[in-house]
Amino acid sequence: MNKNYQKQLKNTELLIQSLPWEDKAFYSNYLAQTYYFVCHSTRLLARSISHFGVERDSLYRRFVAHLKEENYHERIAESDLLAMGMSPNDFEELAITKAFWESQYYKIDQTKGTSLLGYILYLEAIPVHCFKGILKYFPENANRFLKVHMEEDPKHLDHVLQVILELSVAEQDQIWDNYHQTAELYQQMLLKLADISRLVVKAA
Repeated sequence: MNKNYQKQLKNTELLIQSLPWEDKAFYSNYLAQTYYFVCHSTRLLARSISHFGVERDSLYRRFVAHLKEENYHERIAESDLLAMGMSPNDFEELAITKAFWESQYYKIDQTKGTSLLGYILYLEAIPVHCFKGILKYFPENANRFLKVHMEEDPKHLDHVLQVILELSVAEQDQIWDNYHQTAELYQQMLLKLADISRLVVKAA
């Protein structure tokens, strides 16, 4: 488990550290795409919760608690974007962003809710492990989304890993499959943003 977990985080960290965060257009588009997929966080959790009967009360309560923790987080990303002088409406939601969150609805229904833990684990881990030194590029009133998650997510990670360890081997396999898929799609989204940034610079 640790090998699977750390490898994707290292790959993501190397990519993140290589990106043009100092470019206002790149960072603003990153915030917009983040807004688009984070809008679905509580809805994905609710979809998973609907699969947990009374026999899975522990999972039910953990997901309900997490839903409360994630409530309105898309508004933090939107607020950061407004501080940059823009709004989500200034950016088209990319196809890769849609693929990132749309696939989770299917996986939730196919696995009775538990595979979402792979998506959650990755997104909780990257602010803690991969974004070190990035905040310096942004105005203080435009970095709240990353800052909040850097501060809050460390305590969430242990909870998520513990929940995963308590599940069956078959469920853990599905979770790790989703963890890797989530990592690869997120990395592809970042690369697409970098490509768009380069095209904008070249056109200018």
